[in-house]
Amino acid sequence: MTSNGKIGMMTFHASHNNGSMLQALALQHVLEDRFHQQTELIDFSNRGQRNMYAPIPKPKNWKQAIKSFIWATNMKEMKRQYKAYEDFQKKYFHLSDRSYSDSSELVPLSDKYKAFITGSDQVWNIKCIDADDAYYLSFVKDRPRFAYAVSFGANNPFDLEGDSTCYEDYFAKFDKVSVREKNAQKWIKAATGVEVPICLDPTMLIDVDEWENLVDIGNGPVISGDYIFYYCFSITEEVQKFLRSVSKKTGMPVYFMEAKEWTLKMCWRNGIRLIKSYGPDVYMNMVKHAKLFITSSFHGTAFGTSF
Repeated sequence: MTSNGKIGMMTFHASHNNGSMLQALALQHVLEDRFHQQTELIDFSNRGQRNMYAPIPKPKNWKQAIKSFIWATNMKEMKRQYKAYEDFQKKYFHLSDRSYSDSSELVPLSDKYKAFITGSDQVWNIKCIDADDAYYLSFVKDRPRFAYAVSFGANNPFDLEGDSTCYEDYFAKFDKVSVREKNAQKWIKAATGVEVPICLDPTMLIDVDEWENLVDIGNGPVISGDYIFYYCFSITEEVQKFLRSVSKKTGMPVYFMEAKEWTLKMCWRNGIRLIKSYGPDVYMNMVKHAKLFITSSFHGTAFGTSF
């Protein structure tokens, strides 16, 4: 197969997660706008990822079955949330012609692109539900390979039980690697002897004006009036009580935008409101216009300091 002259990009672009999608968009934009490299996101999303972000994931045990039942009580919002993220992908990403769900399907792509890049985000976290060796570019043969600001999360892939050296082998085939955090830098140094640089998450390579030109976040706020925006993947009972107390002290309502978690944790009991609008564009709008923004998320912090 003859190379199409493009860079093939592997990342968590299909995660229905604001940070994951926005870092993918940022890297795509920087490669094309600043370095004038045609980039194509390889539309890979394994079965674990597809099930995790489905409106109602297929349960694997009785605990998950209970969750699915609870989520189904708010099916309208589950479907609305799912559609918003799917629409964002189609609108902003330069995707490959077909989608892939198994790494074995990617082997024929090895010669399609002039080079490959993986990252950013936790694409090298071997313990996450959507972990896959494809993000280590395991399917690539004779093409340059690059990793930009990749993260292992809290899991060291070189510290596996047994004698497996597959991740050391994957690493050795990369032309250049940079990581997002110090722990990744330390683990790579210990396992391979190579000291790799720490680089900014792609979302931090773009300033506010550039973001607002890149993504249509609307001319006005999604929510009118002063409000508190809480952004995180989970919301415990303790956090809900804290948010309720902050709401009482400030006189402002608290909004949350994760429909599954809001439904599962019955957040309405503590007066926490669901935005009922979804996607990275809505997320950016909410951060920009919030009177008070509370987060424990990496990308929440990144956008909170920018906007």
